[in-house]
Amino acid sequence: MHTWIKILSFILLCLVYYWIGYELERSQFWLLFFSYTLAFGLSFYLYRSGIRLSYMILLSFLLKFIFLFSIPELSQDFYRFIWDGMLNNQGINPYLHLPKELMESHTIEKEDFQRLLYDRMGELNASNYSTYPPIAQMVYTLSYAIGQSNLLLNIIVLRLFNIAAEIGIVLFGLKLLAHLKLPKSQILFFILNPLVILESTFNLHFEVVMLFFLALSFYYLYTSKVYLSALGLAGAIASKMLPLMFLPLLFPYFNKKLKVFNREQILNYLKYIAILVICLIITYSFFWTPEILSKSFKTLSLYFTSFEFNASIYYALRGIGYWWTGYNQIEIIGTSLTIVTLLMILFLCFIHKRIDLQKLMNYMLFAATAYYLLSTTVHPWYLMLPLFLSLFTTYKYMLIWSWLVFLSYSGYKIHGVEENHLLITIEYVVVIGVMFLEFRKRDKVNYLEV
Repeated sequence: MHTWIKILSFILLCLVYYWIGYELERSQFWLLFFSYTLAFGLSFYLYRSGIRLSYMILLSFLLKFIFLFSIPELSQDFYRFIWDGMLNNQGINPYLHLPKELMESHTIEKEDFQRLLYDRMGELNASNYSTYPPIAQMVYTLSYAIGQSNLLLNIIVLRLFNIAAEIGIVLFGLKLLAHLKLPKSQILFFILNPLVILESTFNLHFEVVMLFFLALSFYYLYTSKVYLSALGLAGAIASKMLPLMFLPLLFPYFNKKLKVFNREQILNYLKYIAILVICLIITYSFFWTPEILSKSFKTLSLYFTSFEFNASIYYALRGIGYWWTGYNQIEIIGTSLTIVTLLMILFLCFIHKRIDLQKLMNYMLFAATAYYLLSTTVHPWYLMLPLFLSLFTTYKYMLIWSWLVFLSYSGYKIHGVEENHLLITIEYVVVIGVMFLEFRKRDKVNYLEV
């Protein structure tokens, strides 16, 4: 009887994903959230059903292949990915030209496919310079070189890259879990998670490639191959820039003595940083011109001072700012919260003289959590980073957040974006409440060490 329930649960899960991938529209929020919640429930049942881990890993990848021929519906970003790949293939630097400017000039041919990409990437993408780092650009370039003006073929190539990255995450993630003496089944919290399946495989967001390099970096770090670890971290940063926030946390990890700021610690840390910087210089050299810094900084600064979506603490402070001054204080609040995040990371860096890999994983999870709780913009796929880091800890609050973050899709209407602040409030009240209860269970002395 139990075997048939497992089989029926997997078939139902396949049908749910098919429905989301091929039938559902983003504006049908309640149908989307119900389907997403059902997928979560079925995935959790299968996780707890006693199926062998190797079979569960295989089933998780079979679920991903359901989306192979689907056109992403929940995000427009993939049109910009293909656009950047197209520019690279034409010898045009995507860091230097706005899509809007290119379409208004005669720099590129305005064929049907180019117009399709431009029209569907959205106003936000069309009016900002590309900030996708070099490894992402190389993948987009290869995708377009293969797919050319065939939209579906471009999508399939990008999808296969993401699936290959997840295979790498599984291979190195299992080794890390074994080293940390954590259950290997925790890898399923990531690869079987509906957030990862939908935002990575379906919507084609590049976070999993970054996380593959991050897993590679962690693996070589614990095997004491620190130079290869630096190479892996450089690959992660050259895929998505977020892992830059973890650089200060590596400083106490390199301390093998009781005295802080000892010569060996400083030299090893500087060697690590030097290798990382050299690798980043090499990857960016393929796209480098003096204008890149100013134009990339202009777009990145908007993330902290202009963009708003699914925020928590920022929205509360924004409300106070409106009450106090009568207008949106995002530039001041966004910059201030960024500084607070940096101070919190530095606090984690110096709270202990030396840390092991387990503490490093915990600190990275806390840093990423703080970053997103204080951020002005938290799209669902952003949470793949802290969700991945949570695999290598005993903390489970990211599972709840990876479910409730889909409430943010209530903001997408047929025309434009209008957020439902009640649902966002529910999301963060529950998540912060779960975090508080989970931290409260820890011994106060080991609060930042377990």
